[in-house]
Amino acid sequence: MNRLINANFARLFKSVIFKLAMAFSIGIGAFAPIMRYIDIKKNSDLYEKLGASLYRSVDGLIFVGGLYLMFAAAVIVGIFVGTEYSDGTIRNKIVVGRTRISIYISNLITCVVANLIVHLSYIITVLILGNILLEPTALSIKQILLLTFLSCLAMISITAIFLLLSMLIQSKAVASVVILIVTIVLFCATMTISNKLRQPEYLDSYSITNEETGETVDTEKGKNPDYLIGTKRKVYEFLNDFIPTSQFYQVAMEQTDNSGKMAGYSCIILLITTGAGILVFRKKDLK
Repeated sequence: MNRLINANFARLFKSVIFKLAMAFSIGIGAFAPIMRYIDIKKNSDLYEKLGASLYRSVDGLIFVGGLYLMFAAAVIVGIFVGTEYSDGTIRNKIVVGRTRISIYISNLITCVVANLIVHLSYIITVLILGNILLEPTALSIKQILLLTFLSCLAMISITAIFLLLSMLIQSKAVASVVILIVTIVLFCATMTISNKLRQPEYLDSYSITNEETGETVDTEKGKNPDYLIGTKRKVYEFLNDFIPTSQFYQVAMEQTDNSGKMAGYSCIILLITTGAGILVFRKKDLK
């Protein structure tokens, strides 16, 4: 197992894709606080009138990168595993006596570490530059560590999903496309779920003026038909805590109310996908 892991890391750190992902992570980690700093300097009077003091701090930028870096994670896993198939590396490992379980676990460890390095690079870059250029974060060290922990667990669980798909699809091109499609679908699901859960229970009263007649119609405060209730709301709340992309979104919004559930669901996803992946990979016919 150790030899497999060492060989994987040797190949990973030479990988152009991993280096590009690191550059992308650090790049957007630097870009976000720099652009906010420029915007504040350019529109200081406007923000002063609006009283947008929170906008002047690094808060809101620290963990939003996870929503972008999950796409980089998809590319890293798809290319890394796909290359092993296309180069015949996996078949050669089996020929020399490596077990399929050890191959799967070593690939999981390698991909998880790679994606965590990329993810943490963004957080560290934002924290350093953000605290220099902007007002220091209002988050306590405990909150930062908790949010970092939750985002890392979300990255681990979504990496496990990507690896499951990559190990089952031998074509590098097909696997990469499938993983990216799955990521987009999960991201869209996250936005839909979040929008549904944010709907207010009641709609405020408002007035409508008819431009032709000048008549004003006042509407009373009423029940919002889009507000989720009962079992449907519970399902949406479950999916919001369960789906890794939704966990990334909650962390980006610095929401920790359901941190225990999110951490537990990430571990469950890791165990289920890894177990299923090993079972299927052991019986897979390698061409």
